[in-house]
Amino acid sequence: MLCSRRSLVIVLLLSAASPTWAQPEDRARLVREAFASPYGQALTAELGKALRASAEPACLAEKGLAADQLELRGRDIIISWGTRMFESTGALIDRQNAANPFPGAAERERLERNADVRRFLAIEQPMRQAKILDLIIEHFDRYVLISRSKLGTVSPVATGNKELLDRNPTEATEDALEKFVAKSKSSALERFLRLSEQAALAQRAAISKTSVPPPLPHTYFRGIEKDLAELCIGSSK
Repeated sequence: MLCSRRSLVIVLLLSAASPTWAQPEDRARLVREAFASPYGQALTAELGKALRASAEPACLAEKGLAADQLELRGRDIIISWGTRMFESTGALIDRQNAANPFPGAAERERLERNADVRRFLAIEQPMRQAKILDLIIEHFDRYVLISRSKLGTVSPVATGNKELLDRNPTEATEDALEKFVAKSKSSALERFLRLSEQAALAQRAAISKTSVPPPLPHTYFRGIEKDLAELCIGSSK
């Protein structure tokens, strides 16, 4: 049975339920579901702390905003802009996949309906959602820094917030997946994992053929400072 951390990460990135492979209309739902997960709620709470610590009191009073309103409004802003990032990068990948189709795509899609594969994908959902969340928050933080917005860092990778890092389900999910695959005798699951690895290589090759380098992910947040200003987050520019 094919089983390695590398293979599991590949399946995560290529899962039909991941933002880049999902249908465009599904990507917004996937981002919302990620933020509704326990880890997403923990990151939202951390964002709320940063907003409350960084918002200008005089501005809050002028706008009639209460500090306890900032967290949910900030979450909605992050979801909106994070969805935009995944929709934009997903559209690029969609175009490259269409121009360079993976021969095993149809078989892989059929295998996703297999009971063992569906169980595998259900187990890995928390890790998939964590990957979505980490990408959004890390690139959001990067843009906030570059744009010189007066908002504290949220990503636990950057802050070293151990409590928040411990809420990330990735490691526990990887362990559960390895155990599941090790015990499985499913030829369908083995074939699915092999096709996923092949698809990853094909996708990487397809993207490398782009004549114009894709924008850096954090640039998809350009303009978010206007939304943050509505929450009384100033700029040091």
